[in-house]
Amino acid sequence: MACPPIITGDEFLLRTLSHIDCQAQLIGSYGYQALGQPGSTASIVVTSLLTLFIAFFGIRLLFGPGPQPRDAVFAVIKIGIVLTFAFSWPAFRTVVYDATLKGPAEIASVIQESSGNGSAQGFAARLQSADNAIVSLTTVGSGRNAAALIEGEGSGSTFRAAAIEDDTGFGNARLLYLASTIGTLGLLRIGAGLLLALAPIAAGLYFFPQSRGIFGGWLKGLVFTIAGSIGTTIVLSVQLALIEPWLADAINVRALGYATPAAPTELFAIMLAFAAVQLLMLWLLAKVVFHRGWLTLPDFELQLRSWNEARVAAPLAQPAPQVQILRAESISSSVESSVR
Repeated sequence: MACPPIITGDEFLLRTLSHIDCQAQLIGSYGYQALGQPGSTASIVVTSLLTLFIAFFGIRLLFGPGPQPRDAVFAVIKIGIVLTFAFSWPAFRTVVYDATLKGPAEIASVIQESSGNGSAQGFAARLQSADNAIVSLTTVGSGRNAAALIEGEGSGSTFRAAAIEDDTGFGNARLLYLASTIGTLGLLRIGAGLLLALAPIAAGLYFFPQSRGIFGGWLKGLVFTIAGSIGTTIVLSVQLALIEPWLADAINVRALGYATPAAPTELFAIMLAFAAVQLLMLWLLAKVVFHRGWLTLPDFELQLRSWNEARVAAPLAQPAPQVQILRAESISSSVESSVR
């Protein structure tokens, strides 16, 4: 299966994102099936780990303390989970593959529609339309070279307020827009496809406590790709909601013959800010997904109860007061004992 080729022009971004998505699906599906097929290296490794797990469990039954019924049930469940993850493509595709590669788009679309950022046009098509609008604005420029009038000012107005020239501002803004979009989505989609392809090997590591941490890291990586895809899509949808009317207004102003001296600086600032927001969003989601342990808050009610119990038990724990004997009484007792 060949992915659609990338061509320059009006569909560059759309075809690039489609190609990355196609590559992720091919890597995840064909890679999983290649590693999980009988006779492959991954299947031999998983079979060997399963044999060791059953052997160790049998040795425990023969020579060690007998396992509880709960342990036996958990061992059977563990074997079922590993075999399902490693060798059952239909079940894996329904539970994990579709949820990883198709679930984020559905969740993000629901959030976009509920927040008012949705559109009848496809999300990738909206990204391509915004890129085409940037190209159109770059073509007409800000009016600096054409000596166009500045809206609201006289004919003698200049471009002294423009901090960035047209070529630098518009060119760098489009570069940031394309690089941040392709880079973040490419990282998340290709990373998800690679983790899905490695599922047969990662599943076998779930058998033993010594390697279970690697399986946990693999599972967290999948969760991060899902959360990162949702977060990146939401950030891009907010960015589109911001730049779409701005680009339409800038192009309309230039069509009327007026100049837009602040447009290069404004567009570059928007693209640079949202590129930073995308990176920080991925960092924030990574902190959440890869956080170790749970946040524990102090139980004030339990502490107050323990303090009250300690205060009540304190008088009971005090030693009995010692009776002080006077010196005269001790002498008289000694004399009395001597006389007797």
